[in-house]
Amino acid sequence: MTVAPRRQPLPDLDLAVARFAVYYAPPPGSCWWNEGSRWLGRDAITGRQLACPHVPGLSRALRDLTGEPRRYGLHATLKAPMRLTPDARVDALFTTAAGVAARHAAFDLPVQADLIDTGCGKRPGFVALRPKANDPAGAAMQSLAADCVRAFDALRAPLTEAECERRQAQRLSSRQRELLARWGYPHVLDEFRFHVTLSDRVDAADASAMIDWWQPRAQALGAMRVEAIAIFVQPAPGEPFMLHERFTLGEAA
Repeated sequence: MTVAPRRQPLPDLDLAVARFAVYYAPPPGSCWWNEGSRWLGRDAITGRQLACPHVPGLSRALRDLTGEPRRYGLHATLKAPMRLTPDARVDALFTTAAGVAARHAAFDLPVQADLIDTGCGKRPGFVALRPKANDPAGAAMQSLAADCVRAFDALRAPLTEAECERRQAQRLSSRQRELLARWGYPHVLDEFRFHVTLSDRVDAADASAMIDWWQPRAQALGAMRVEAIAIFVQPAPGEPFMLHERFTLGEAA
């Protein structure tokens, strides 16, 4: 099996606090990666800060409205950030990723900018790229995400009490609470909705301006190529996530 070279050397990590996430990220150097990273103002491979574009109609500078997704890097969540169990080795994370990737073929996923309304707070929600309705590639994405949720769970440390309380404070359905208790995250399996987050929670006018900016660009960029899963690493709480290693779909383990 050929594994893509690591984009960043893995630092010395305190595994009691470091978190690992399994994400979809557009291919490095692709137009989607470059455009999305510029939008967020940070390249999660190099860590370099980037100049955000000017978006007409915003109430504030774009950088002031993208703080949360900038910290995580351009991505869509497949397995939410987790700490490893005390007996788990980091190598097991990579072995599992290679196994998952080998079970799935690459595909193209058409996306569009949209508002995701989380149903809480005074602001309507956040802007994200999400699949076009009824596109058959959506089933392939659901399958990939479900495989990631299940395959990596044996390596996941339980949520801390504070993490549980923070999640429980959200407006979750009974099904989402059940998933949270079992998998450590409420938006998985039948509750999974693929999305690439592009903003913090914003008001309606800012959301509209962002969507208007993205719609012609998303059309021009075309479908997102889903050809790998990526391991992102957060060395310590509050630090930005970095893309560490990608595993190409369809490569035999």
